[in-house]
Amino acid sequence: MSDDFGLANFRRLMAQTQASFRPGMEAASDPIESAAAATTAYAGMSGATRAATIAYVADSEDTGTAEIVAAYNAAAGRLQGFAGHEGQPYLADVPGPGAHETWIVLTVPTDYISDLEHESAGEKAFLADSGFGQASQAFQAFVVVVKGAWR
Repeated sequence: MSDDFGLANFRRLMAQTQASFRPGMEAASDPIESAAAATTAYAGMSGATRAATIAYVADSEDTGTAEIVAAYNAAAGRLQGFAGHEGQPYLADVPGPGAHETWIVLTVPTDYISDLEHESAGEKAFLADSGFGQASQAFQAFVVVVKGAWR
């Protein structure tokens, strides 16, 4: 086998693997989002937090705008006319991934999510716990997709 043949096969394998990373991370985000939306860390009042909880994949070319806008709209729909608290849907302007970075973002687009995560010494916090708590399932989901690209 020539070096050129071996190098060409290696490059093909790397391209297949890299092409599977985003779909793998999308599969990995599903158990994280499900766990966060199903948390019992808080009781909820309007249903907006559960309805708008989202885990999505972002990279330098696709920052997840469509996903976050859909979650924002879900929160807005639940909070419209709700009088139990003054919380509102909120879109923060945050920096996104840099070149060659891909993130799984877990968030809730409301103006009170930070309070929910920090009040009562974090008693109602759920975002970090959901992400870390599902790390094993998320990694397994990622590996299944990436491994499938090698076949």
